[in-house]
Amino acid sequence: MLRFILRRLIYGVITLWVLITLTFIMMHNLPGDPFANSQKLSKEALAVLKKTYGLDQPIWVQYGSYLKKIVSFDFGISFNYPTRTVNEVLTQTFPTSAELGMYAIIVAVLIGLTLGVIAALNHNKTWDYVAMLTAIVGVAAPALVIGPLLSYFIGVKLGWLPPALWKGPEYKILPTITLAFGTLATMARMMRTSMLDVVNQDYIKTARSKGLTKFAVVFKHTIRNAMLPIITILGVAVVNITTGAFVVEQIFAVPGMGKFFVQSITTNDYTMIMGMTIFYAALLIVAIMITDVLYGLIDPRIRLSKGGK
Repeated sequence: MLRFILRRLIYGVITLWVLITLTFIMMHNLPGDPFANSQKLSKEALAVLKKTYGLDQPIWVQYGSYLKKIVSFDFGISFNYPTRTVNEVLTQTFPTSAELGMYAIIVAVLIGLTLGVIAALNHNKTWDYVAMLTAIVGVAAPALVIGPLLSYFIGVKLGWLPPALWKGPEYKILPTITLAFGTLATMARMMRTSMLDVVNQDYIKTARSKGLTKFAVVFKHTIRNAMLPIITILGVAVVNITTGAFVVEQIFAVPGMGKFFVQSITTNDYTMIMGMTIFYAALLIVAIMITDVLYGLIDPRIRLSKGGK
């Protein structure tokens, strides 16, 4: 098992280095520069700014310097907010984004798995069609569509919930539903398919022949074994929810990382773009690594087939 974890850790470090390198190259190949809007500055002032941020040095020197800062968890000073470091922005906004993401994952897992189980137990019946229709809508309609619709009809027209902002508990319901909907739909479809496959296995038939109650067969044998494929997509679910949070935060005016990330792209704020991209990438790599390790613990065949012990 230790070899399996170390292998995943090495893969994670290599992946993160590749992402850092690609992000650095792409940022320095964008049209314009971070000071393009500073038209009132003289050439001398622009030269001083570029020297301050190290942009006057060769690209390979900038790359080496940036890697050194990354190792010490220093993402640099924002070009847009000269009085604030990227680390300060992350410290201020990440808790809100993490809270929204956590709520969305909980809702997606609980409701998605429940819909999948209901659909499988009522195969080709009314509840199956209802659950799958919900899943299809969730997959087909992105957060960019669902968010404004929920905000307008439920928040503005009906007045049941606040249409935007991030204050009390009631303000968090619509953003959470919007962010969770797509992942919820995917999990419902996956759970239904997995349940239908497990139901036809020999050990389920054996459990029934032994006289076990339907409750015991479903919860102790069927759902437990049907959960294995779901674990494999948890890492992907975290990725989808994390990247989708940018859009949802903009729609509902959530004071998270999305606002700064979008602004940094429009203004070529190199340090903010790279800092947030690397930070998110590290979180997602860790989430996927944890998923791999959990799956290896649950099903030892996975780690053994990949050379782990």
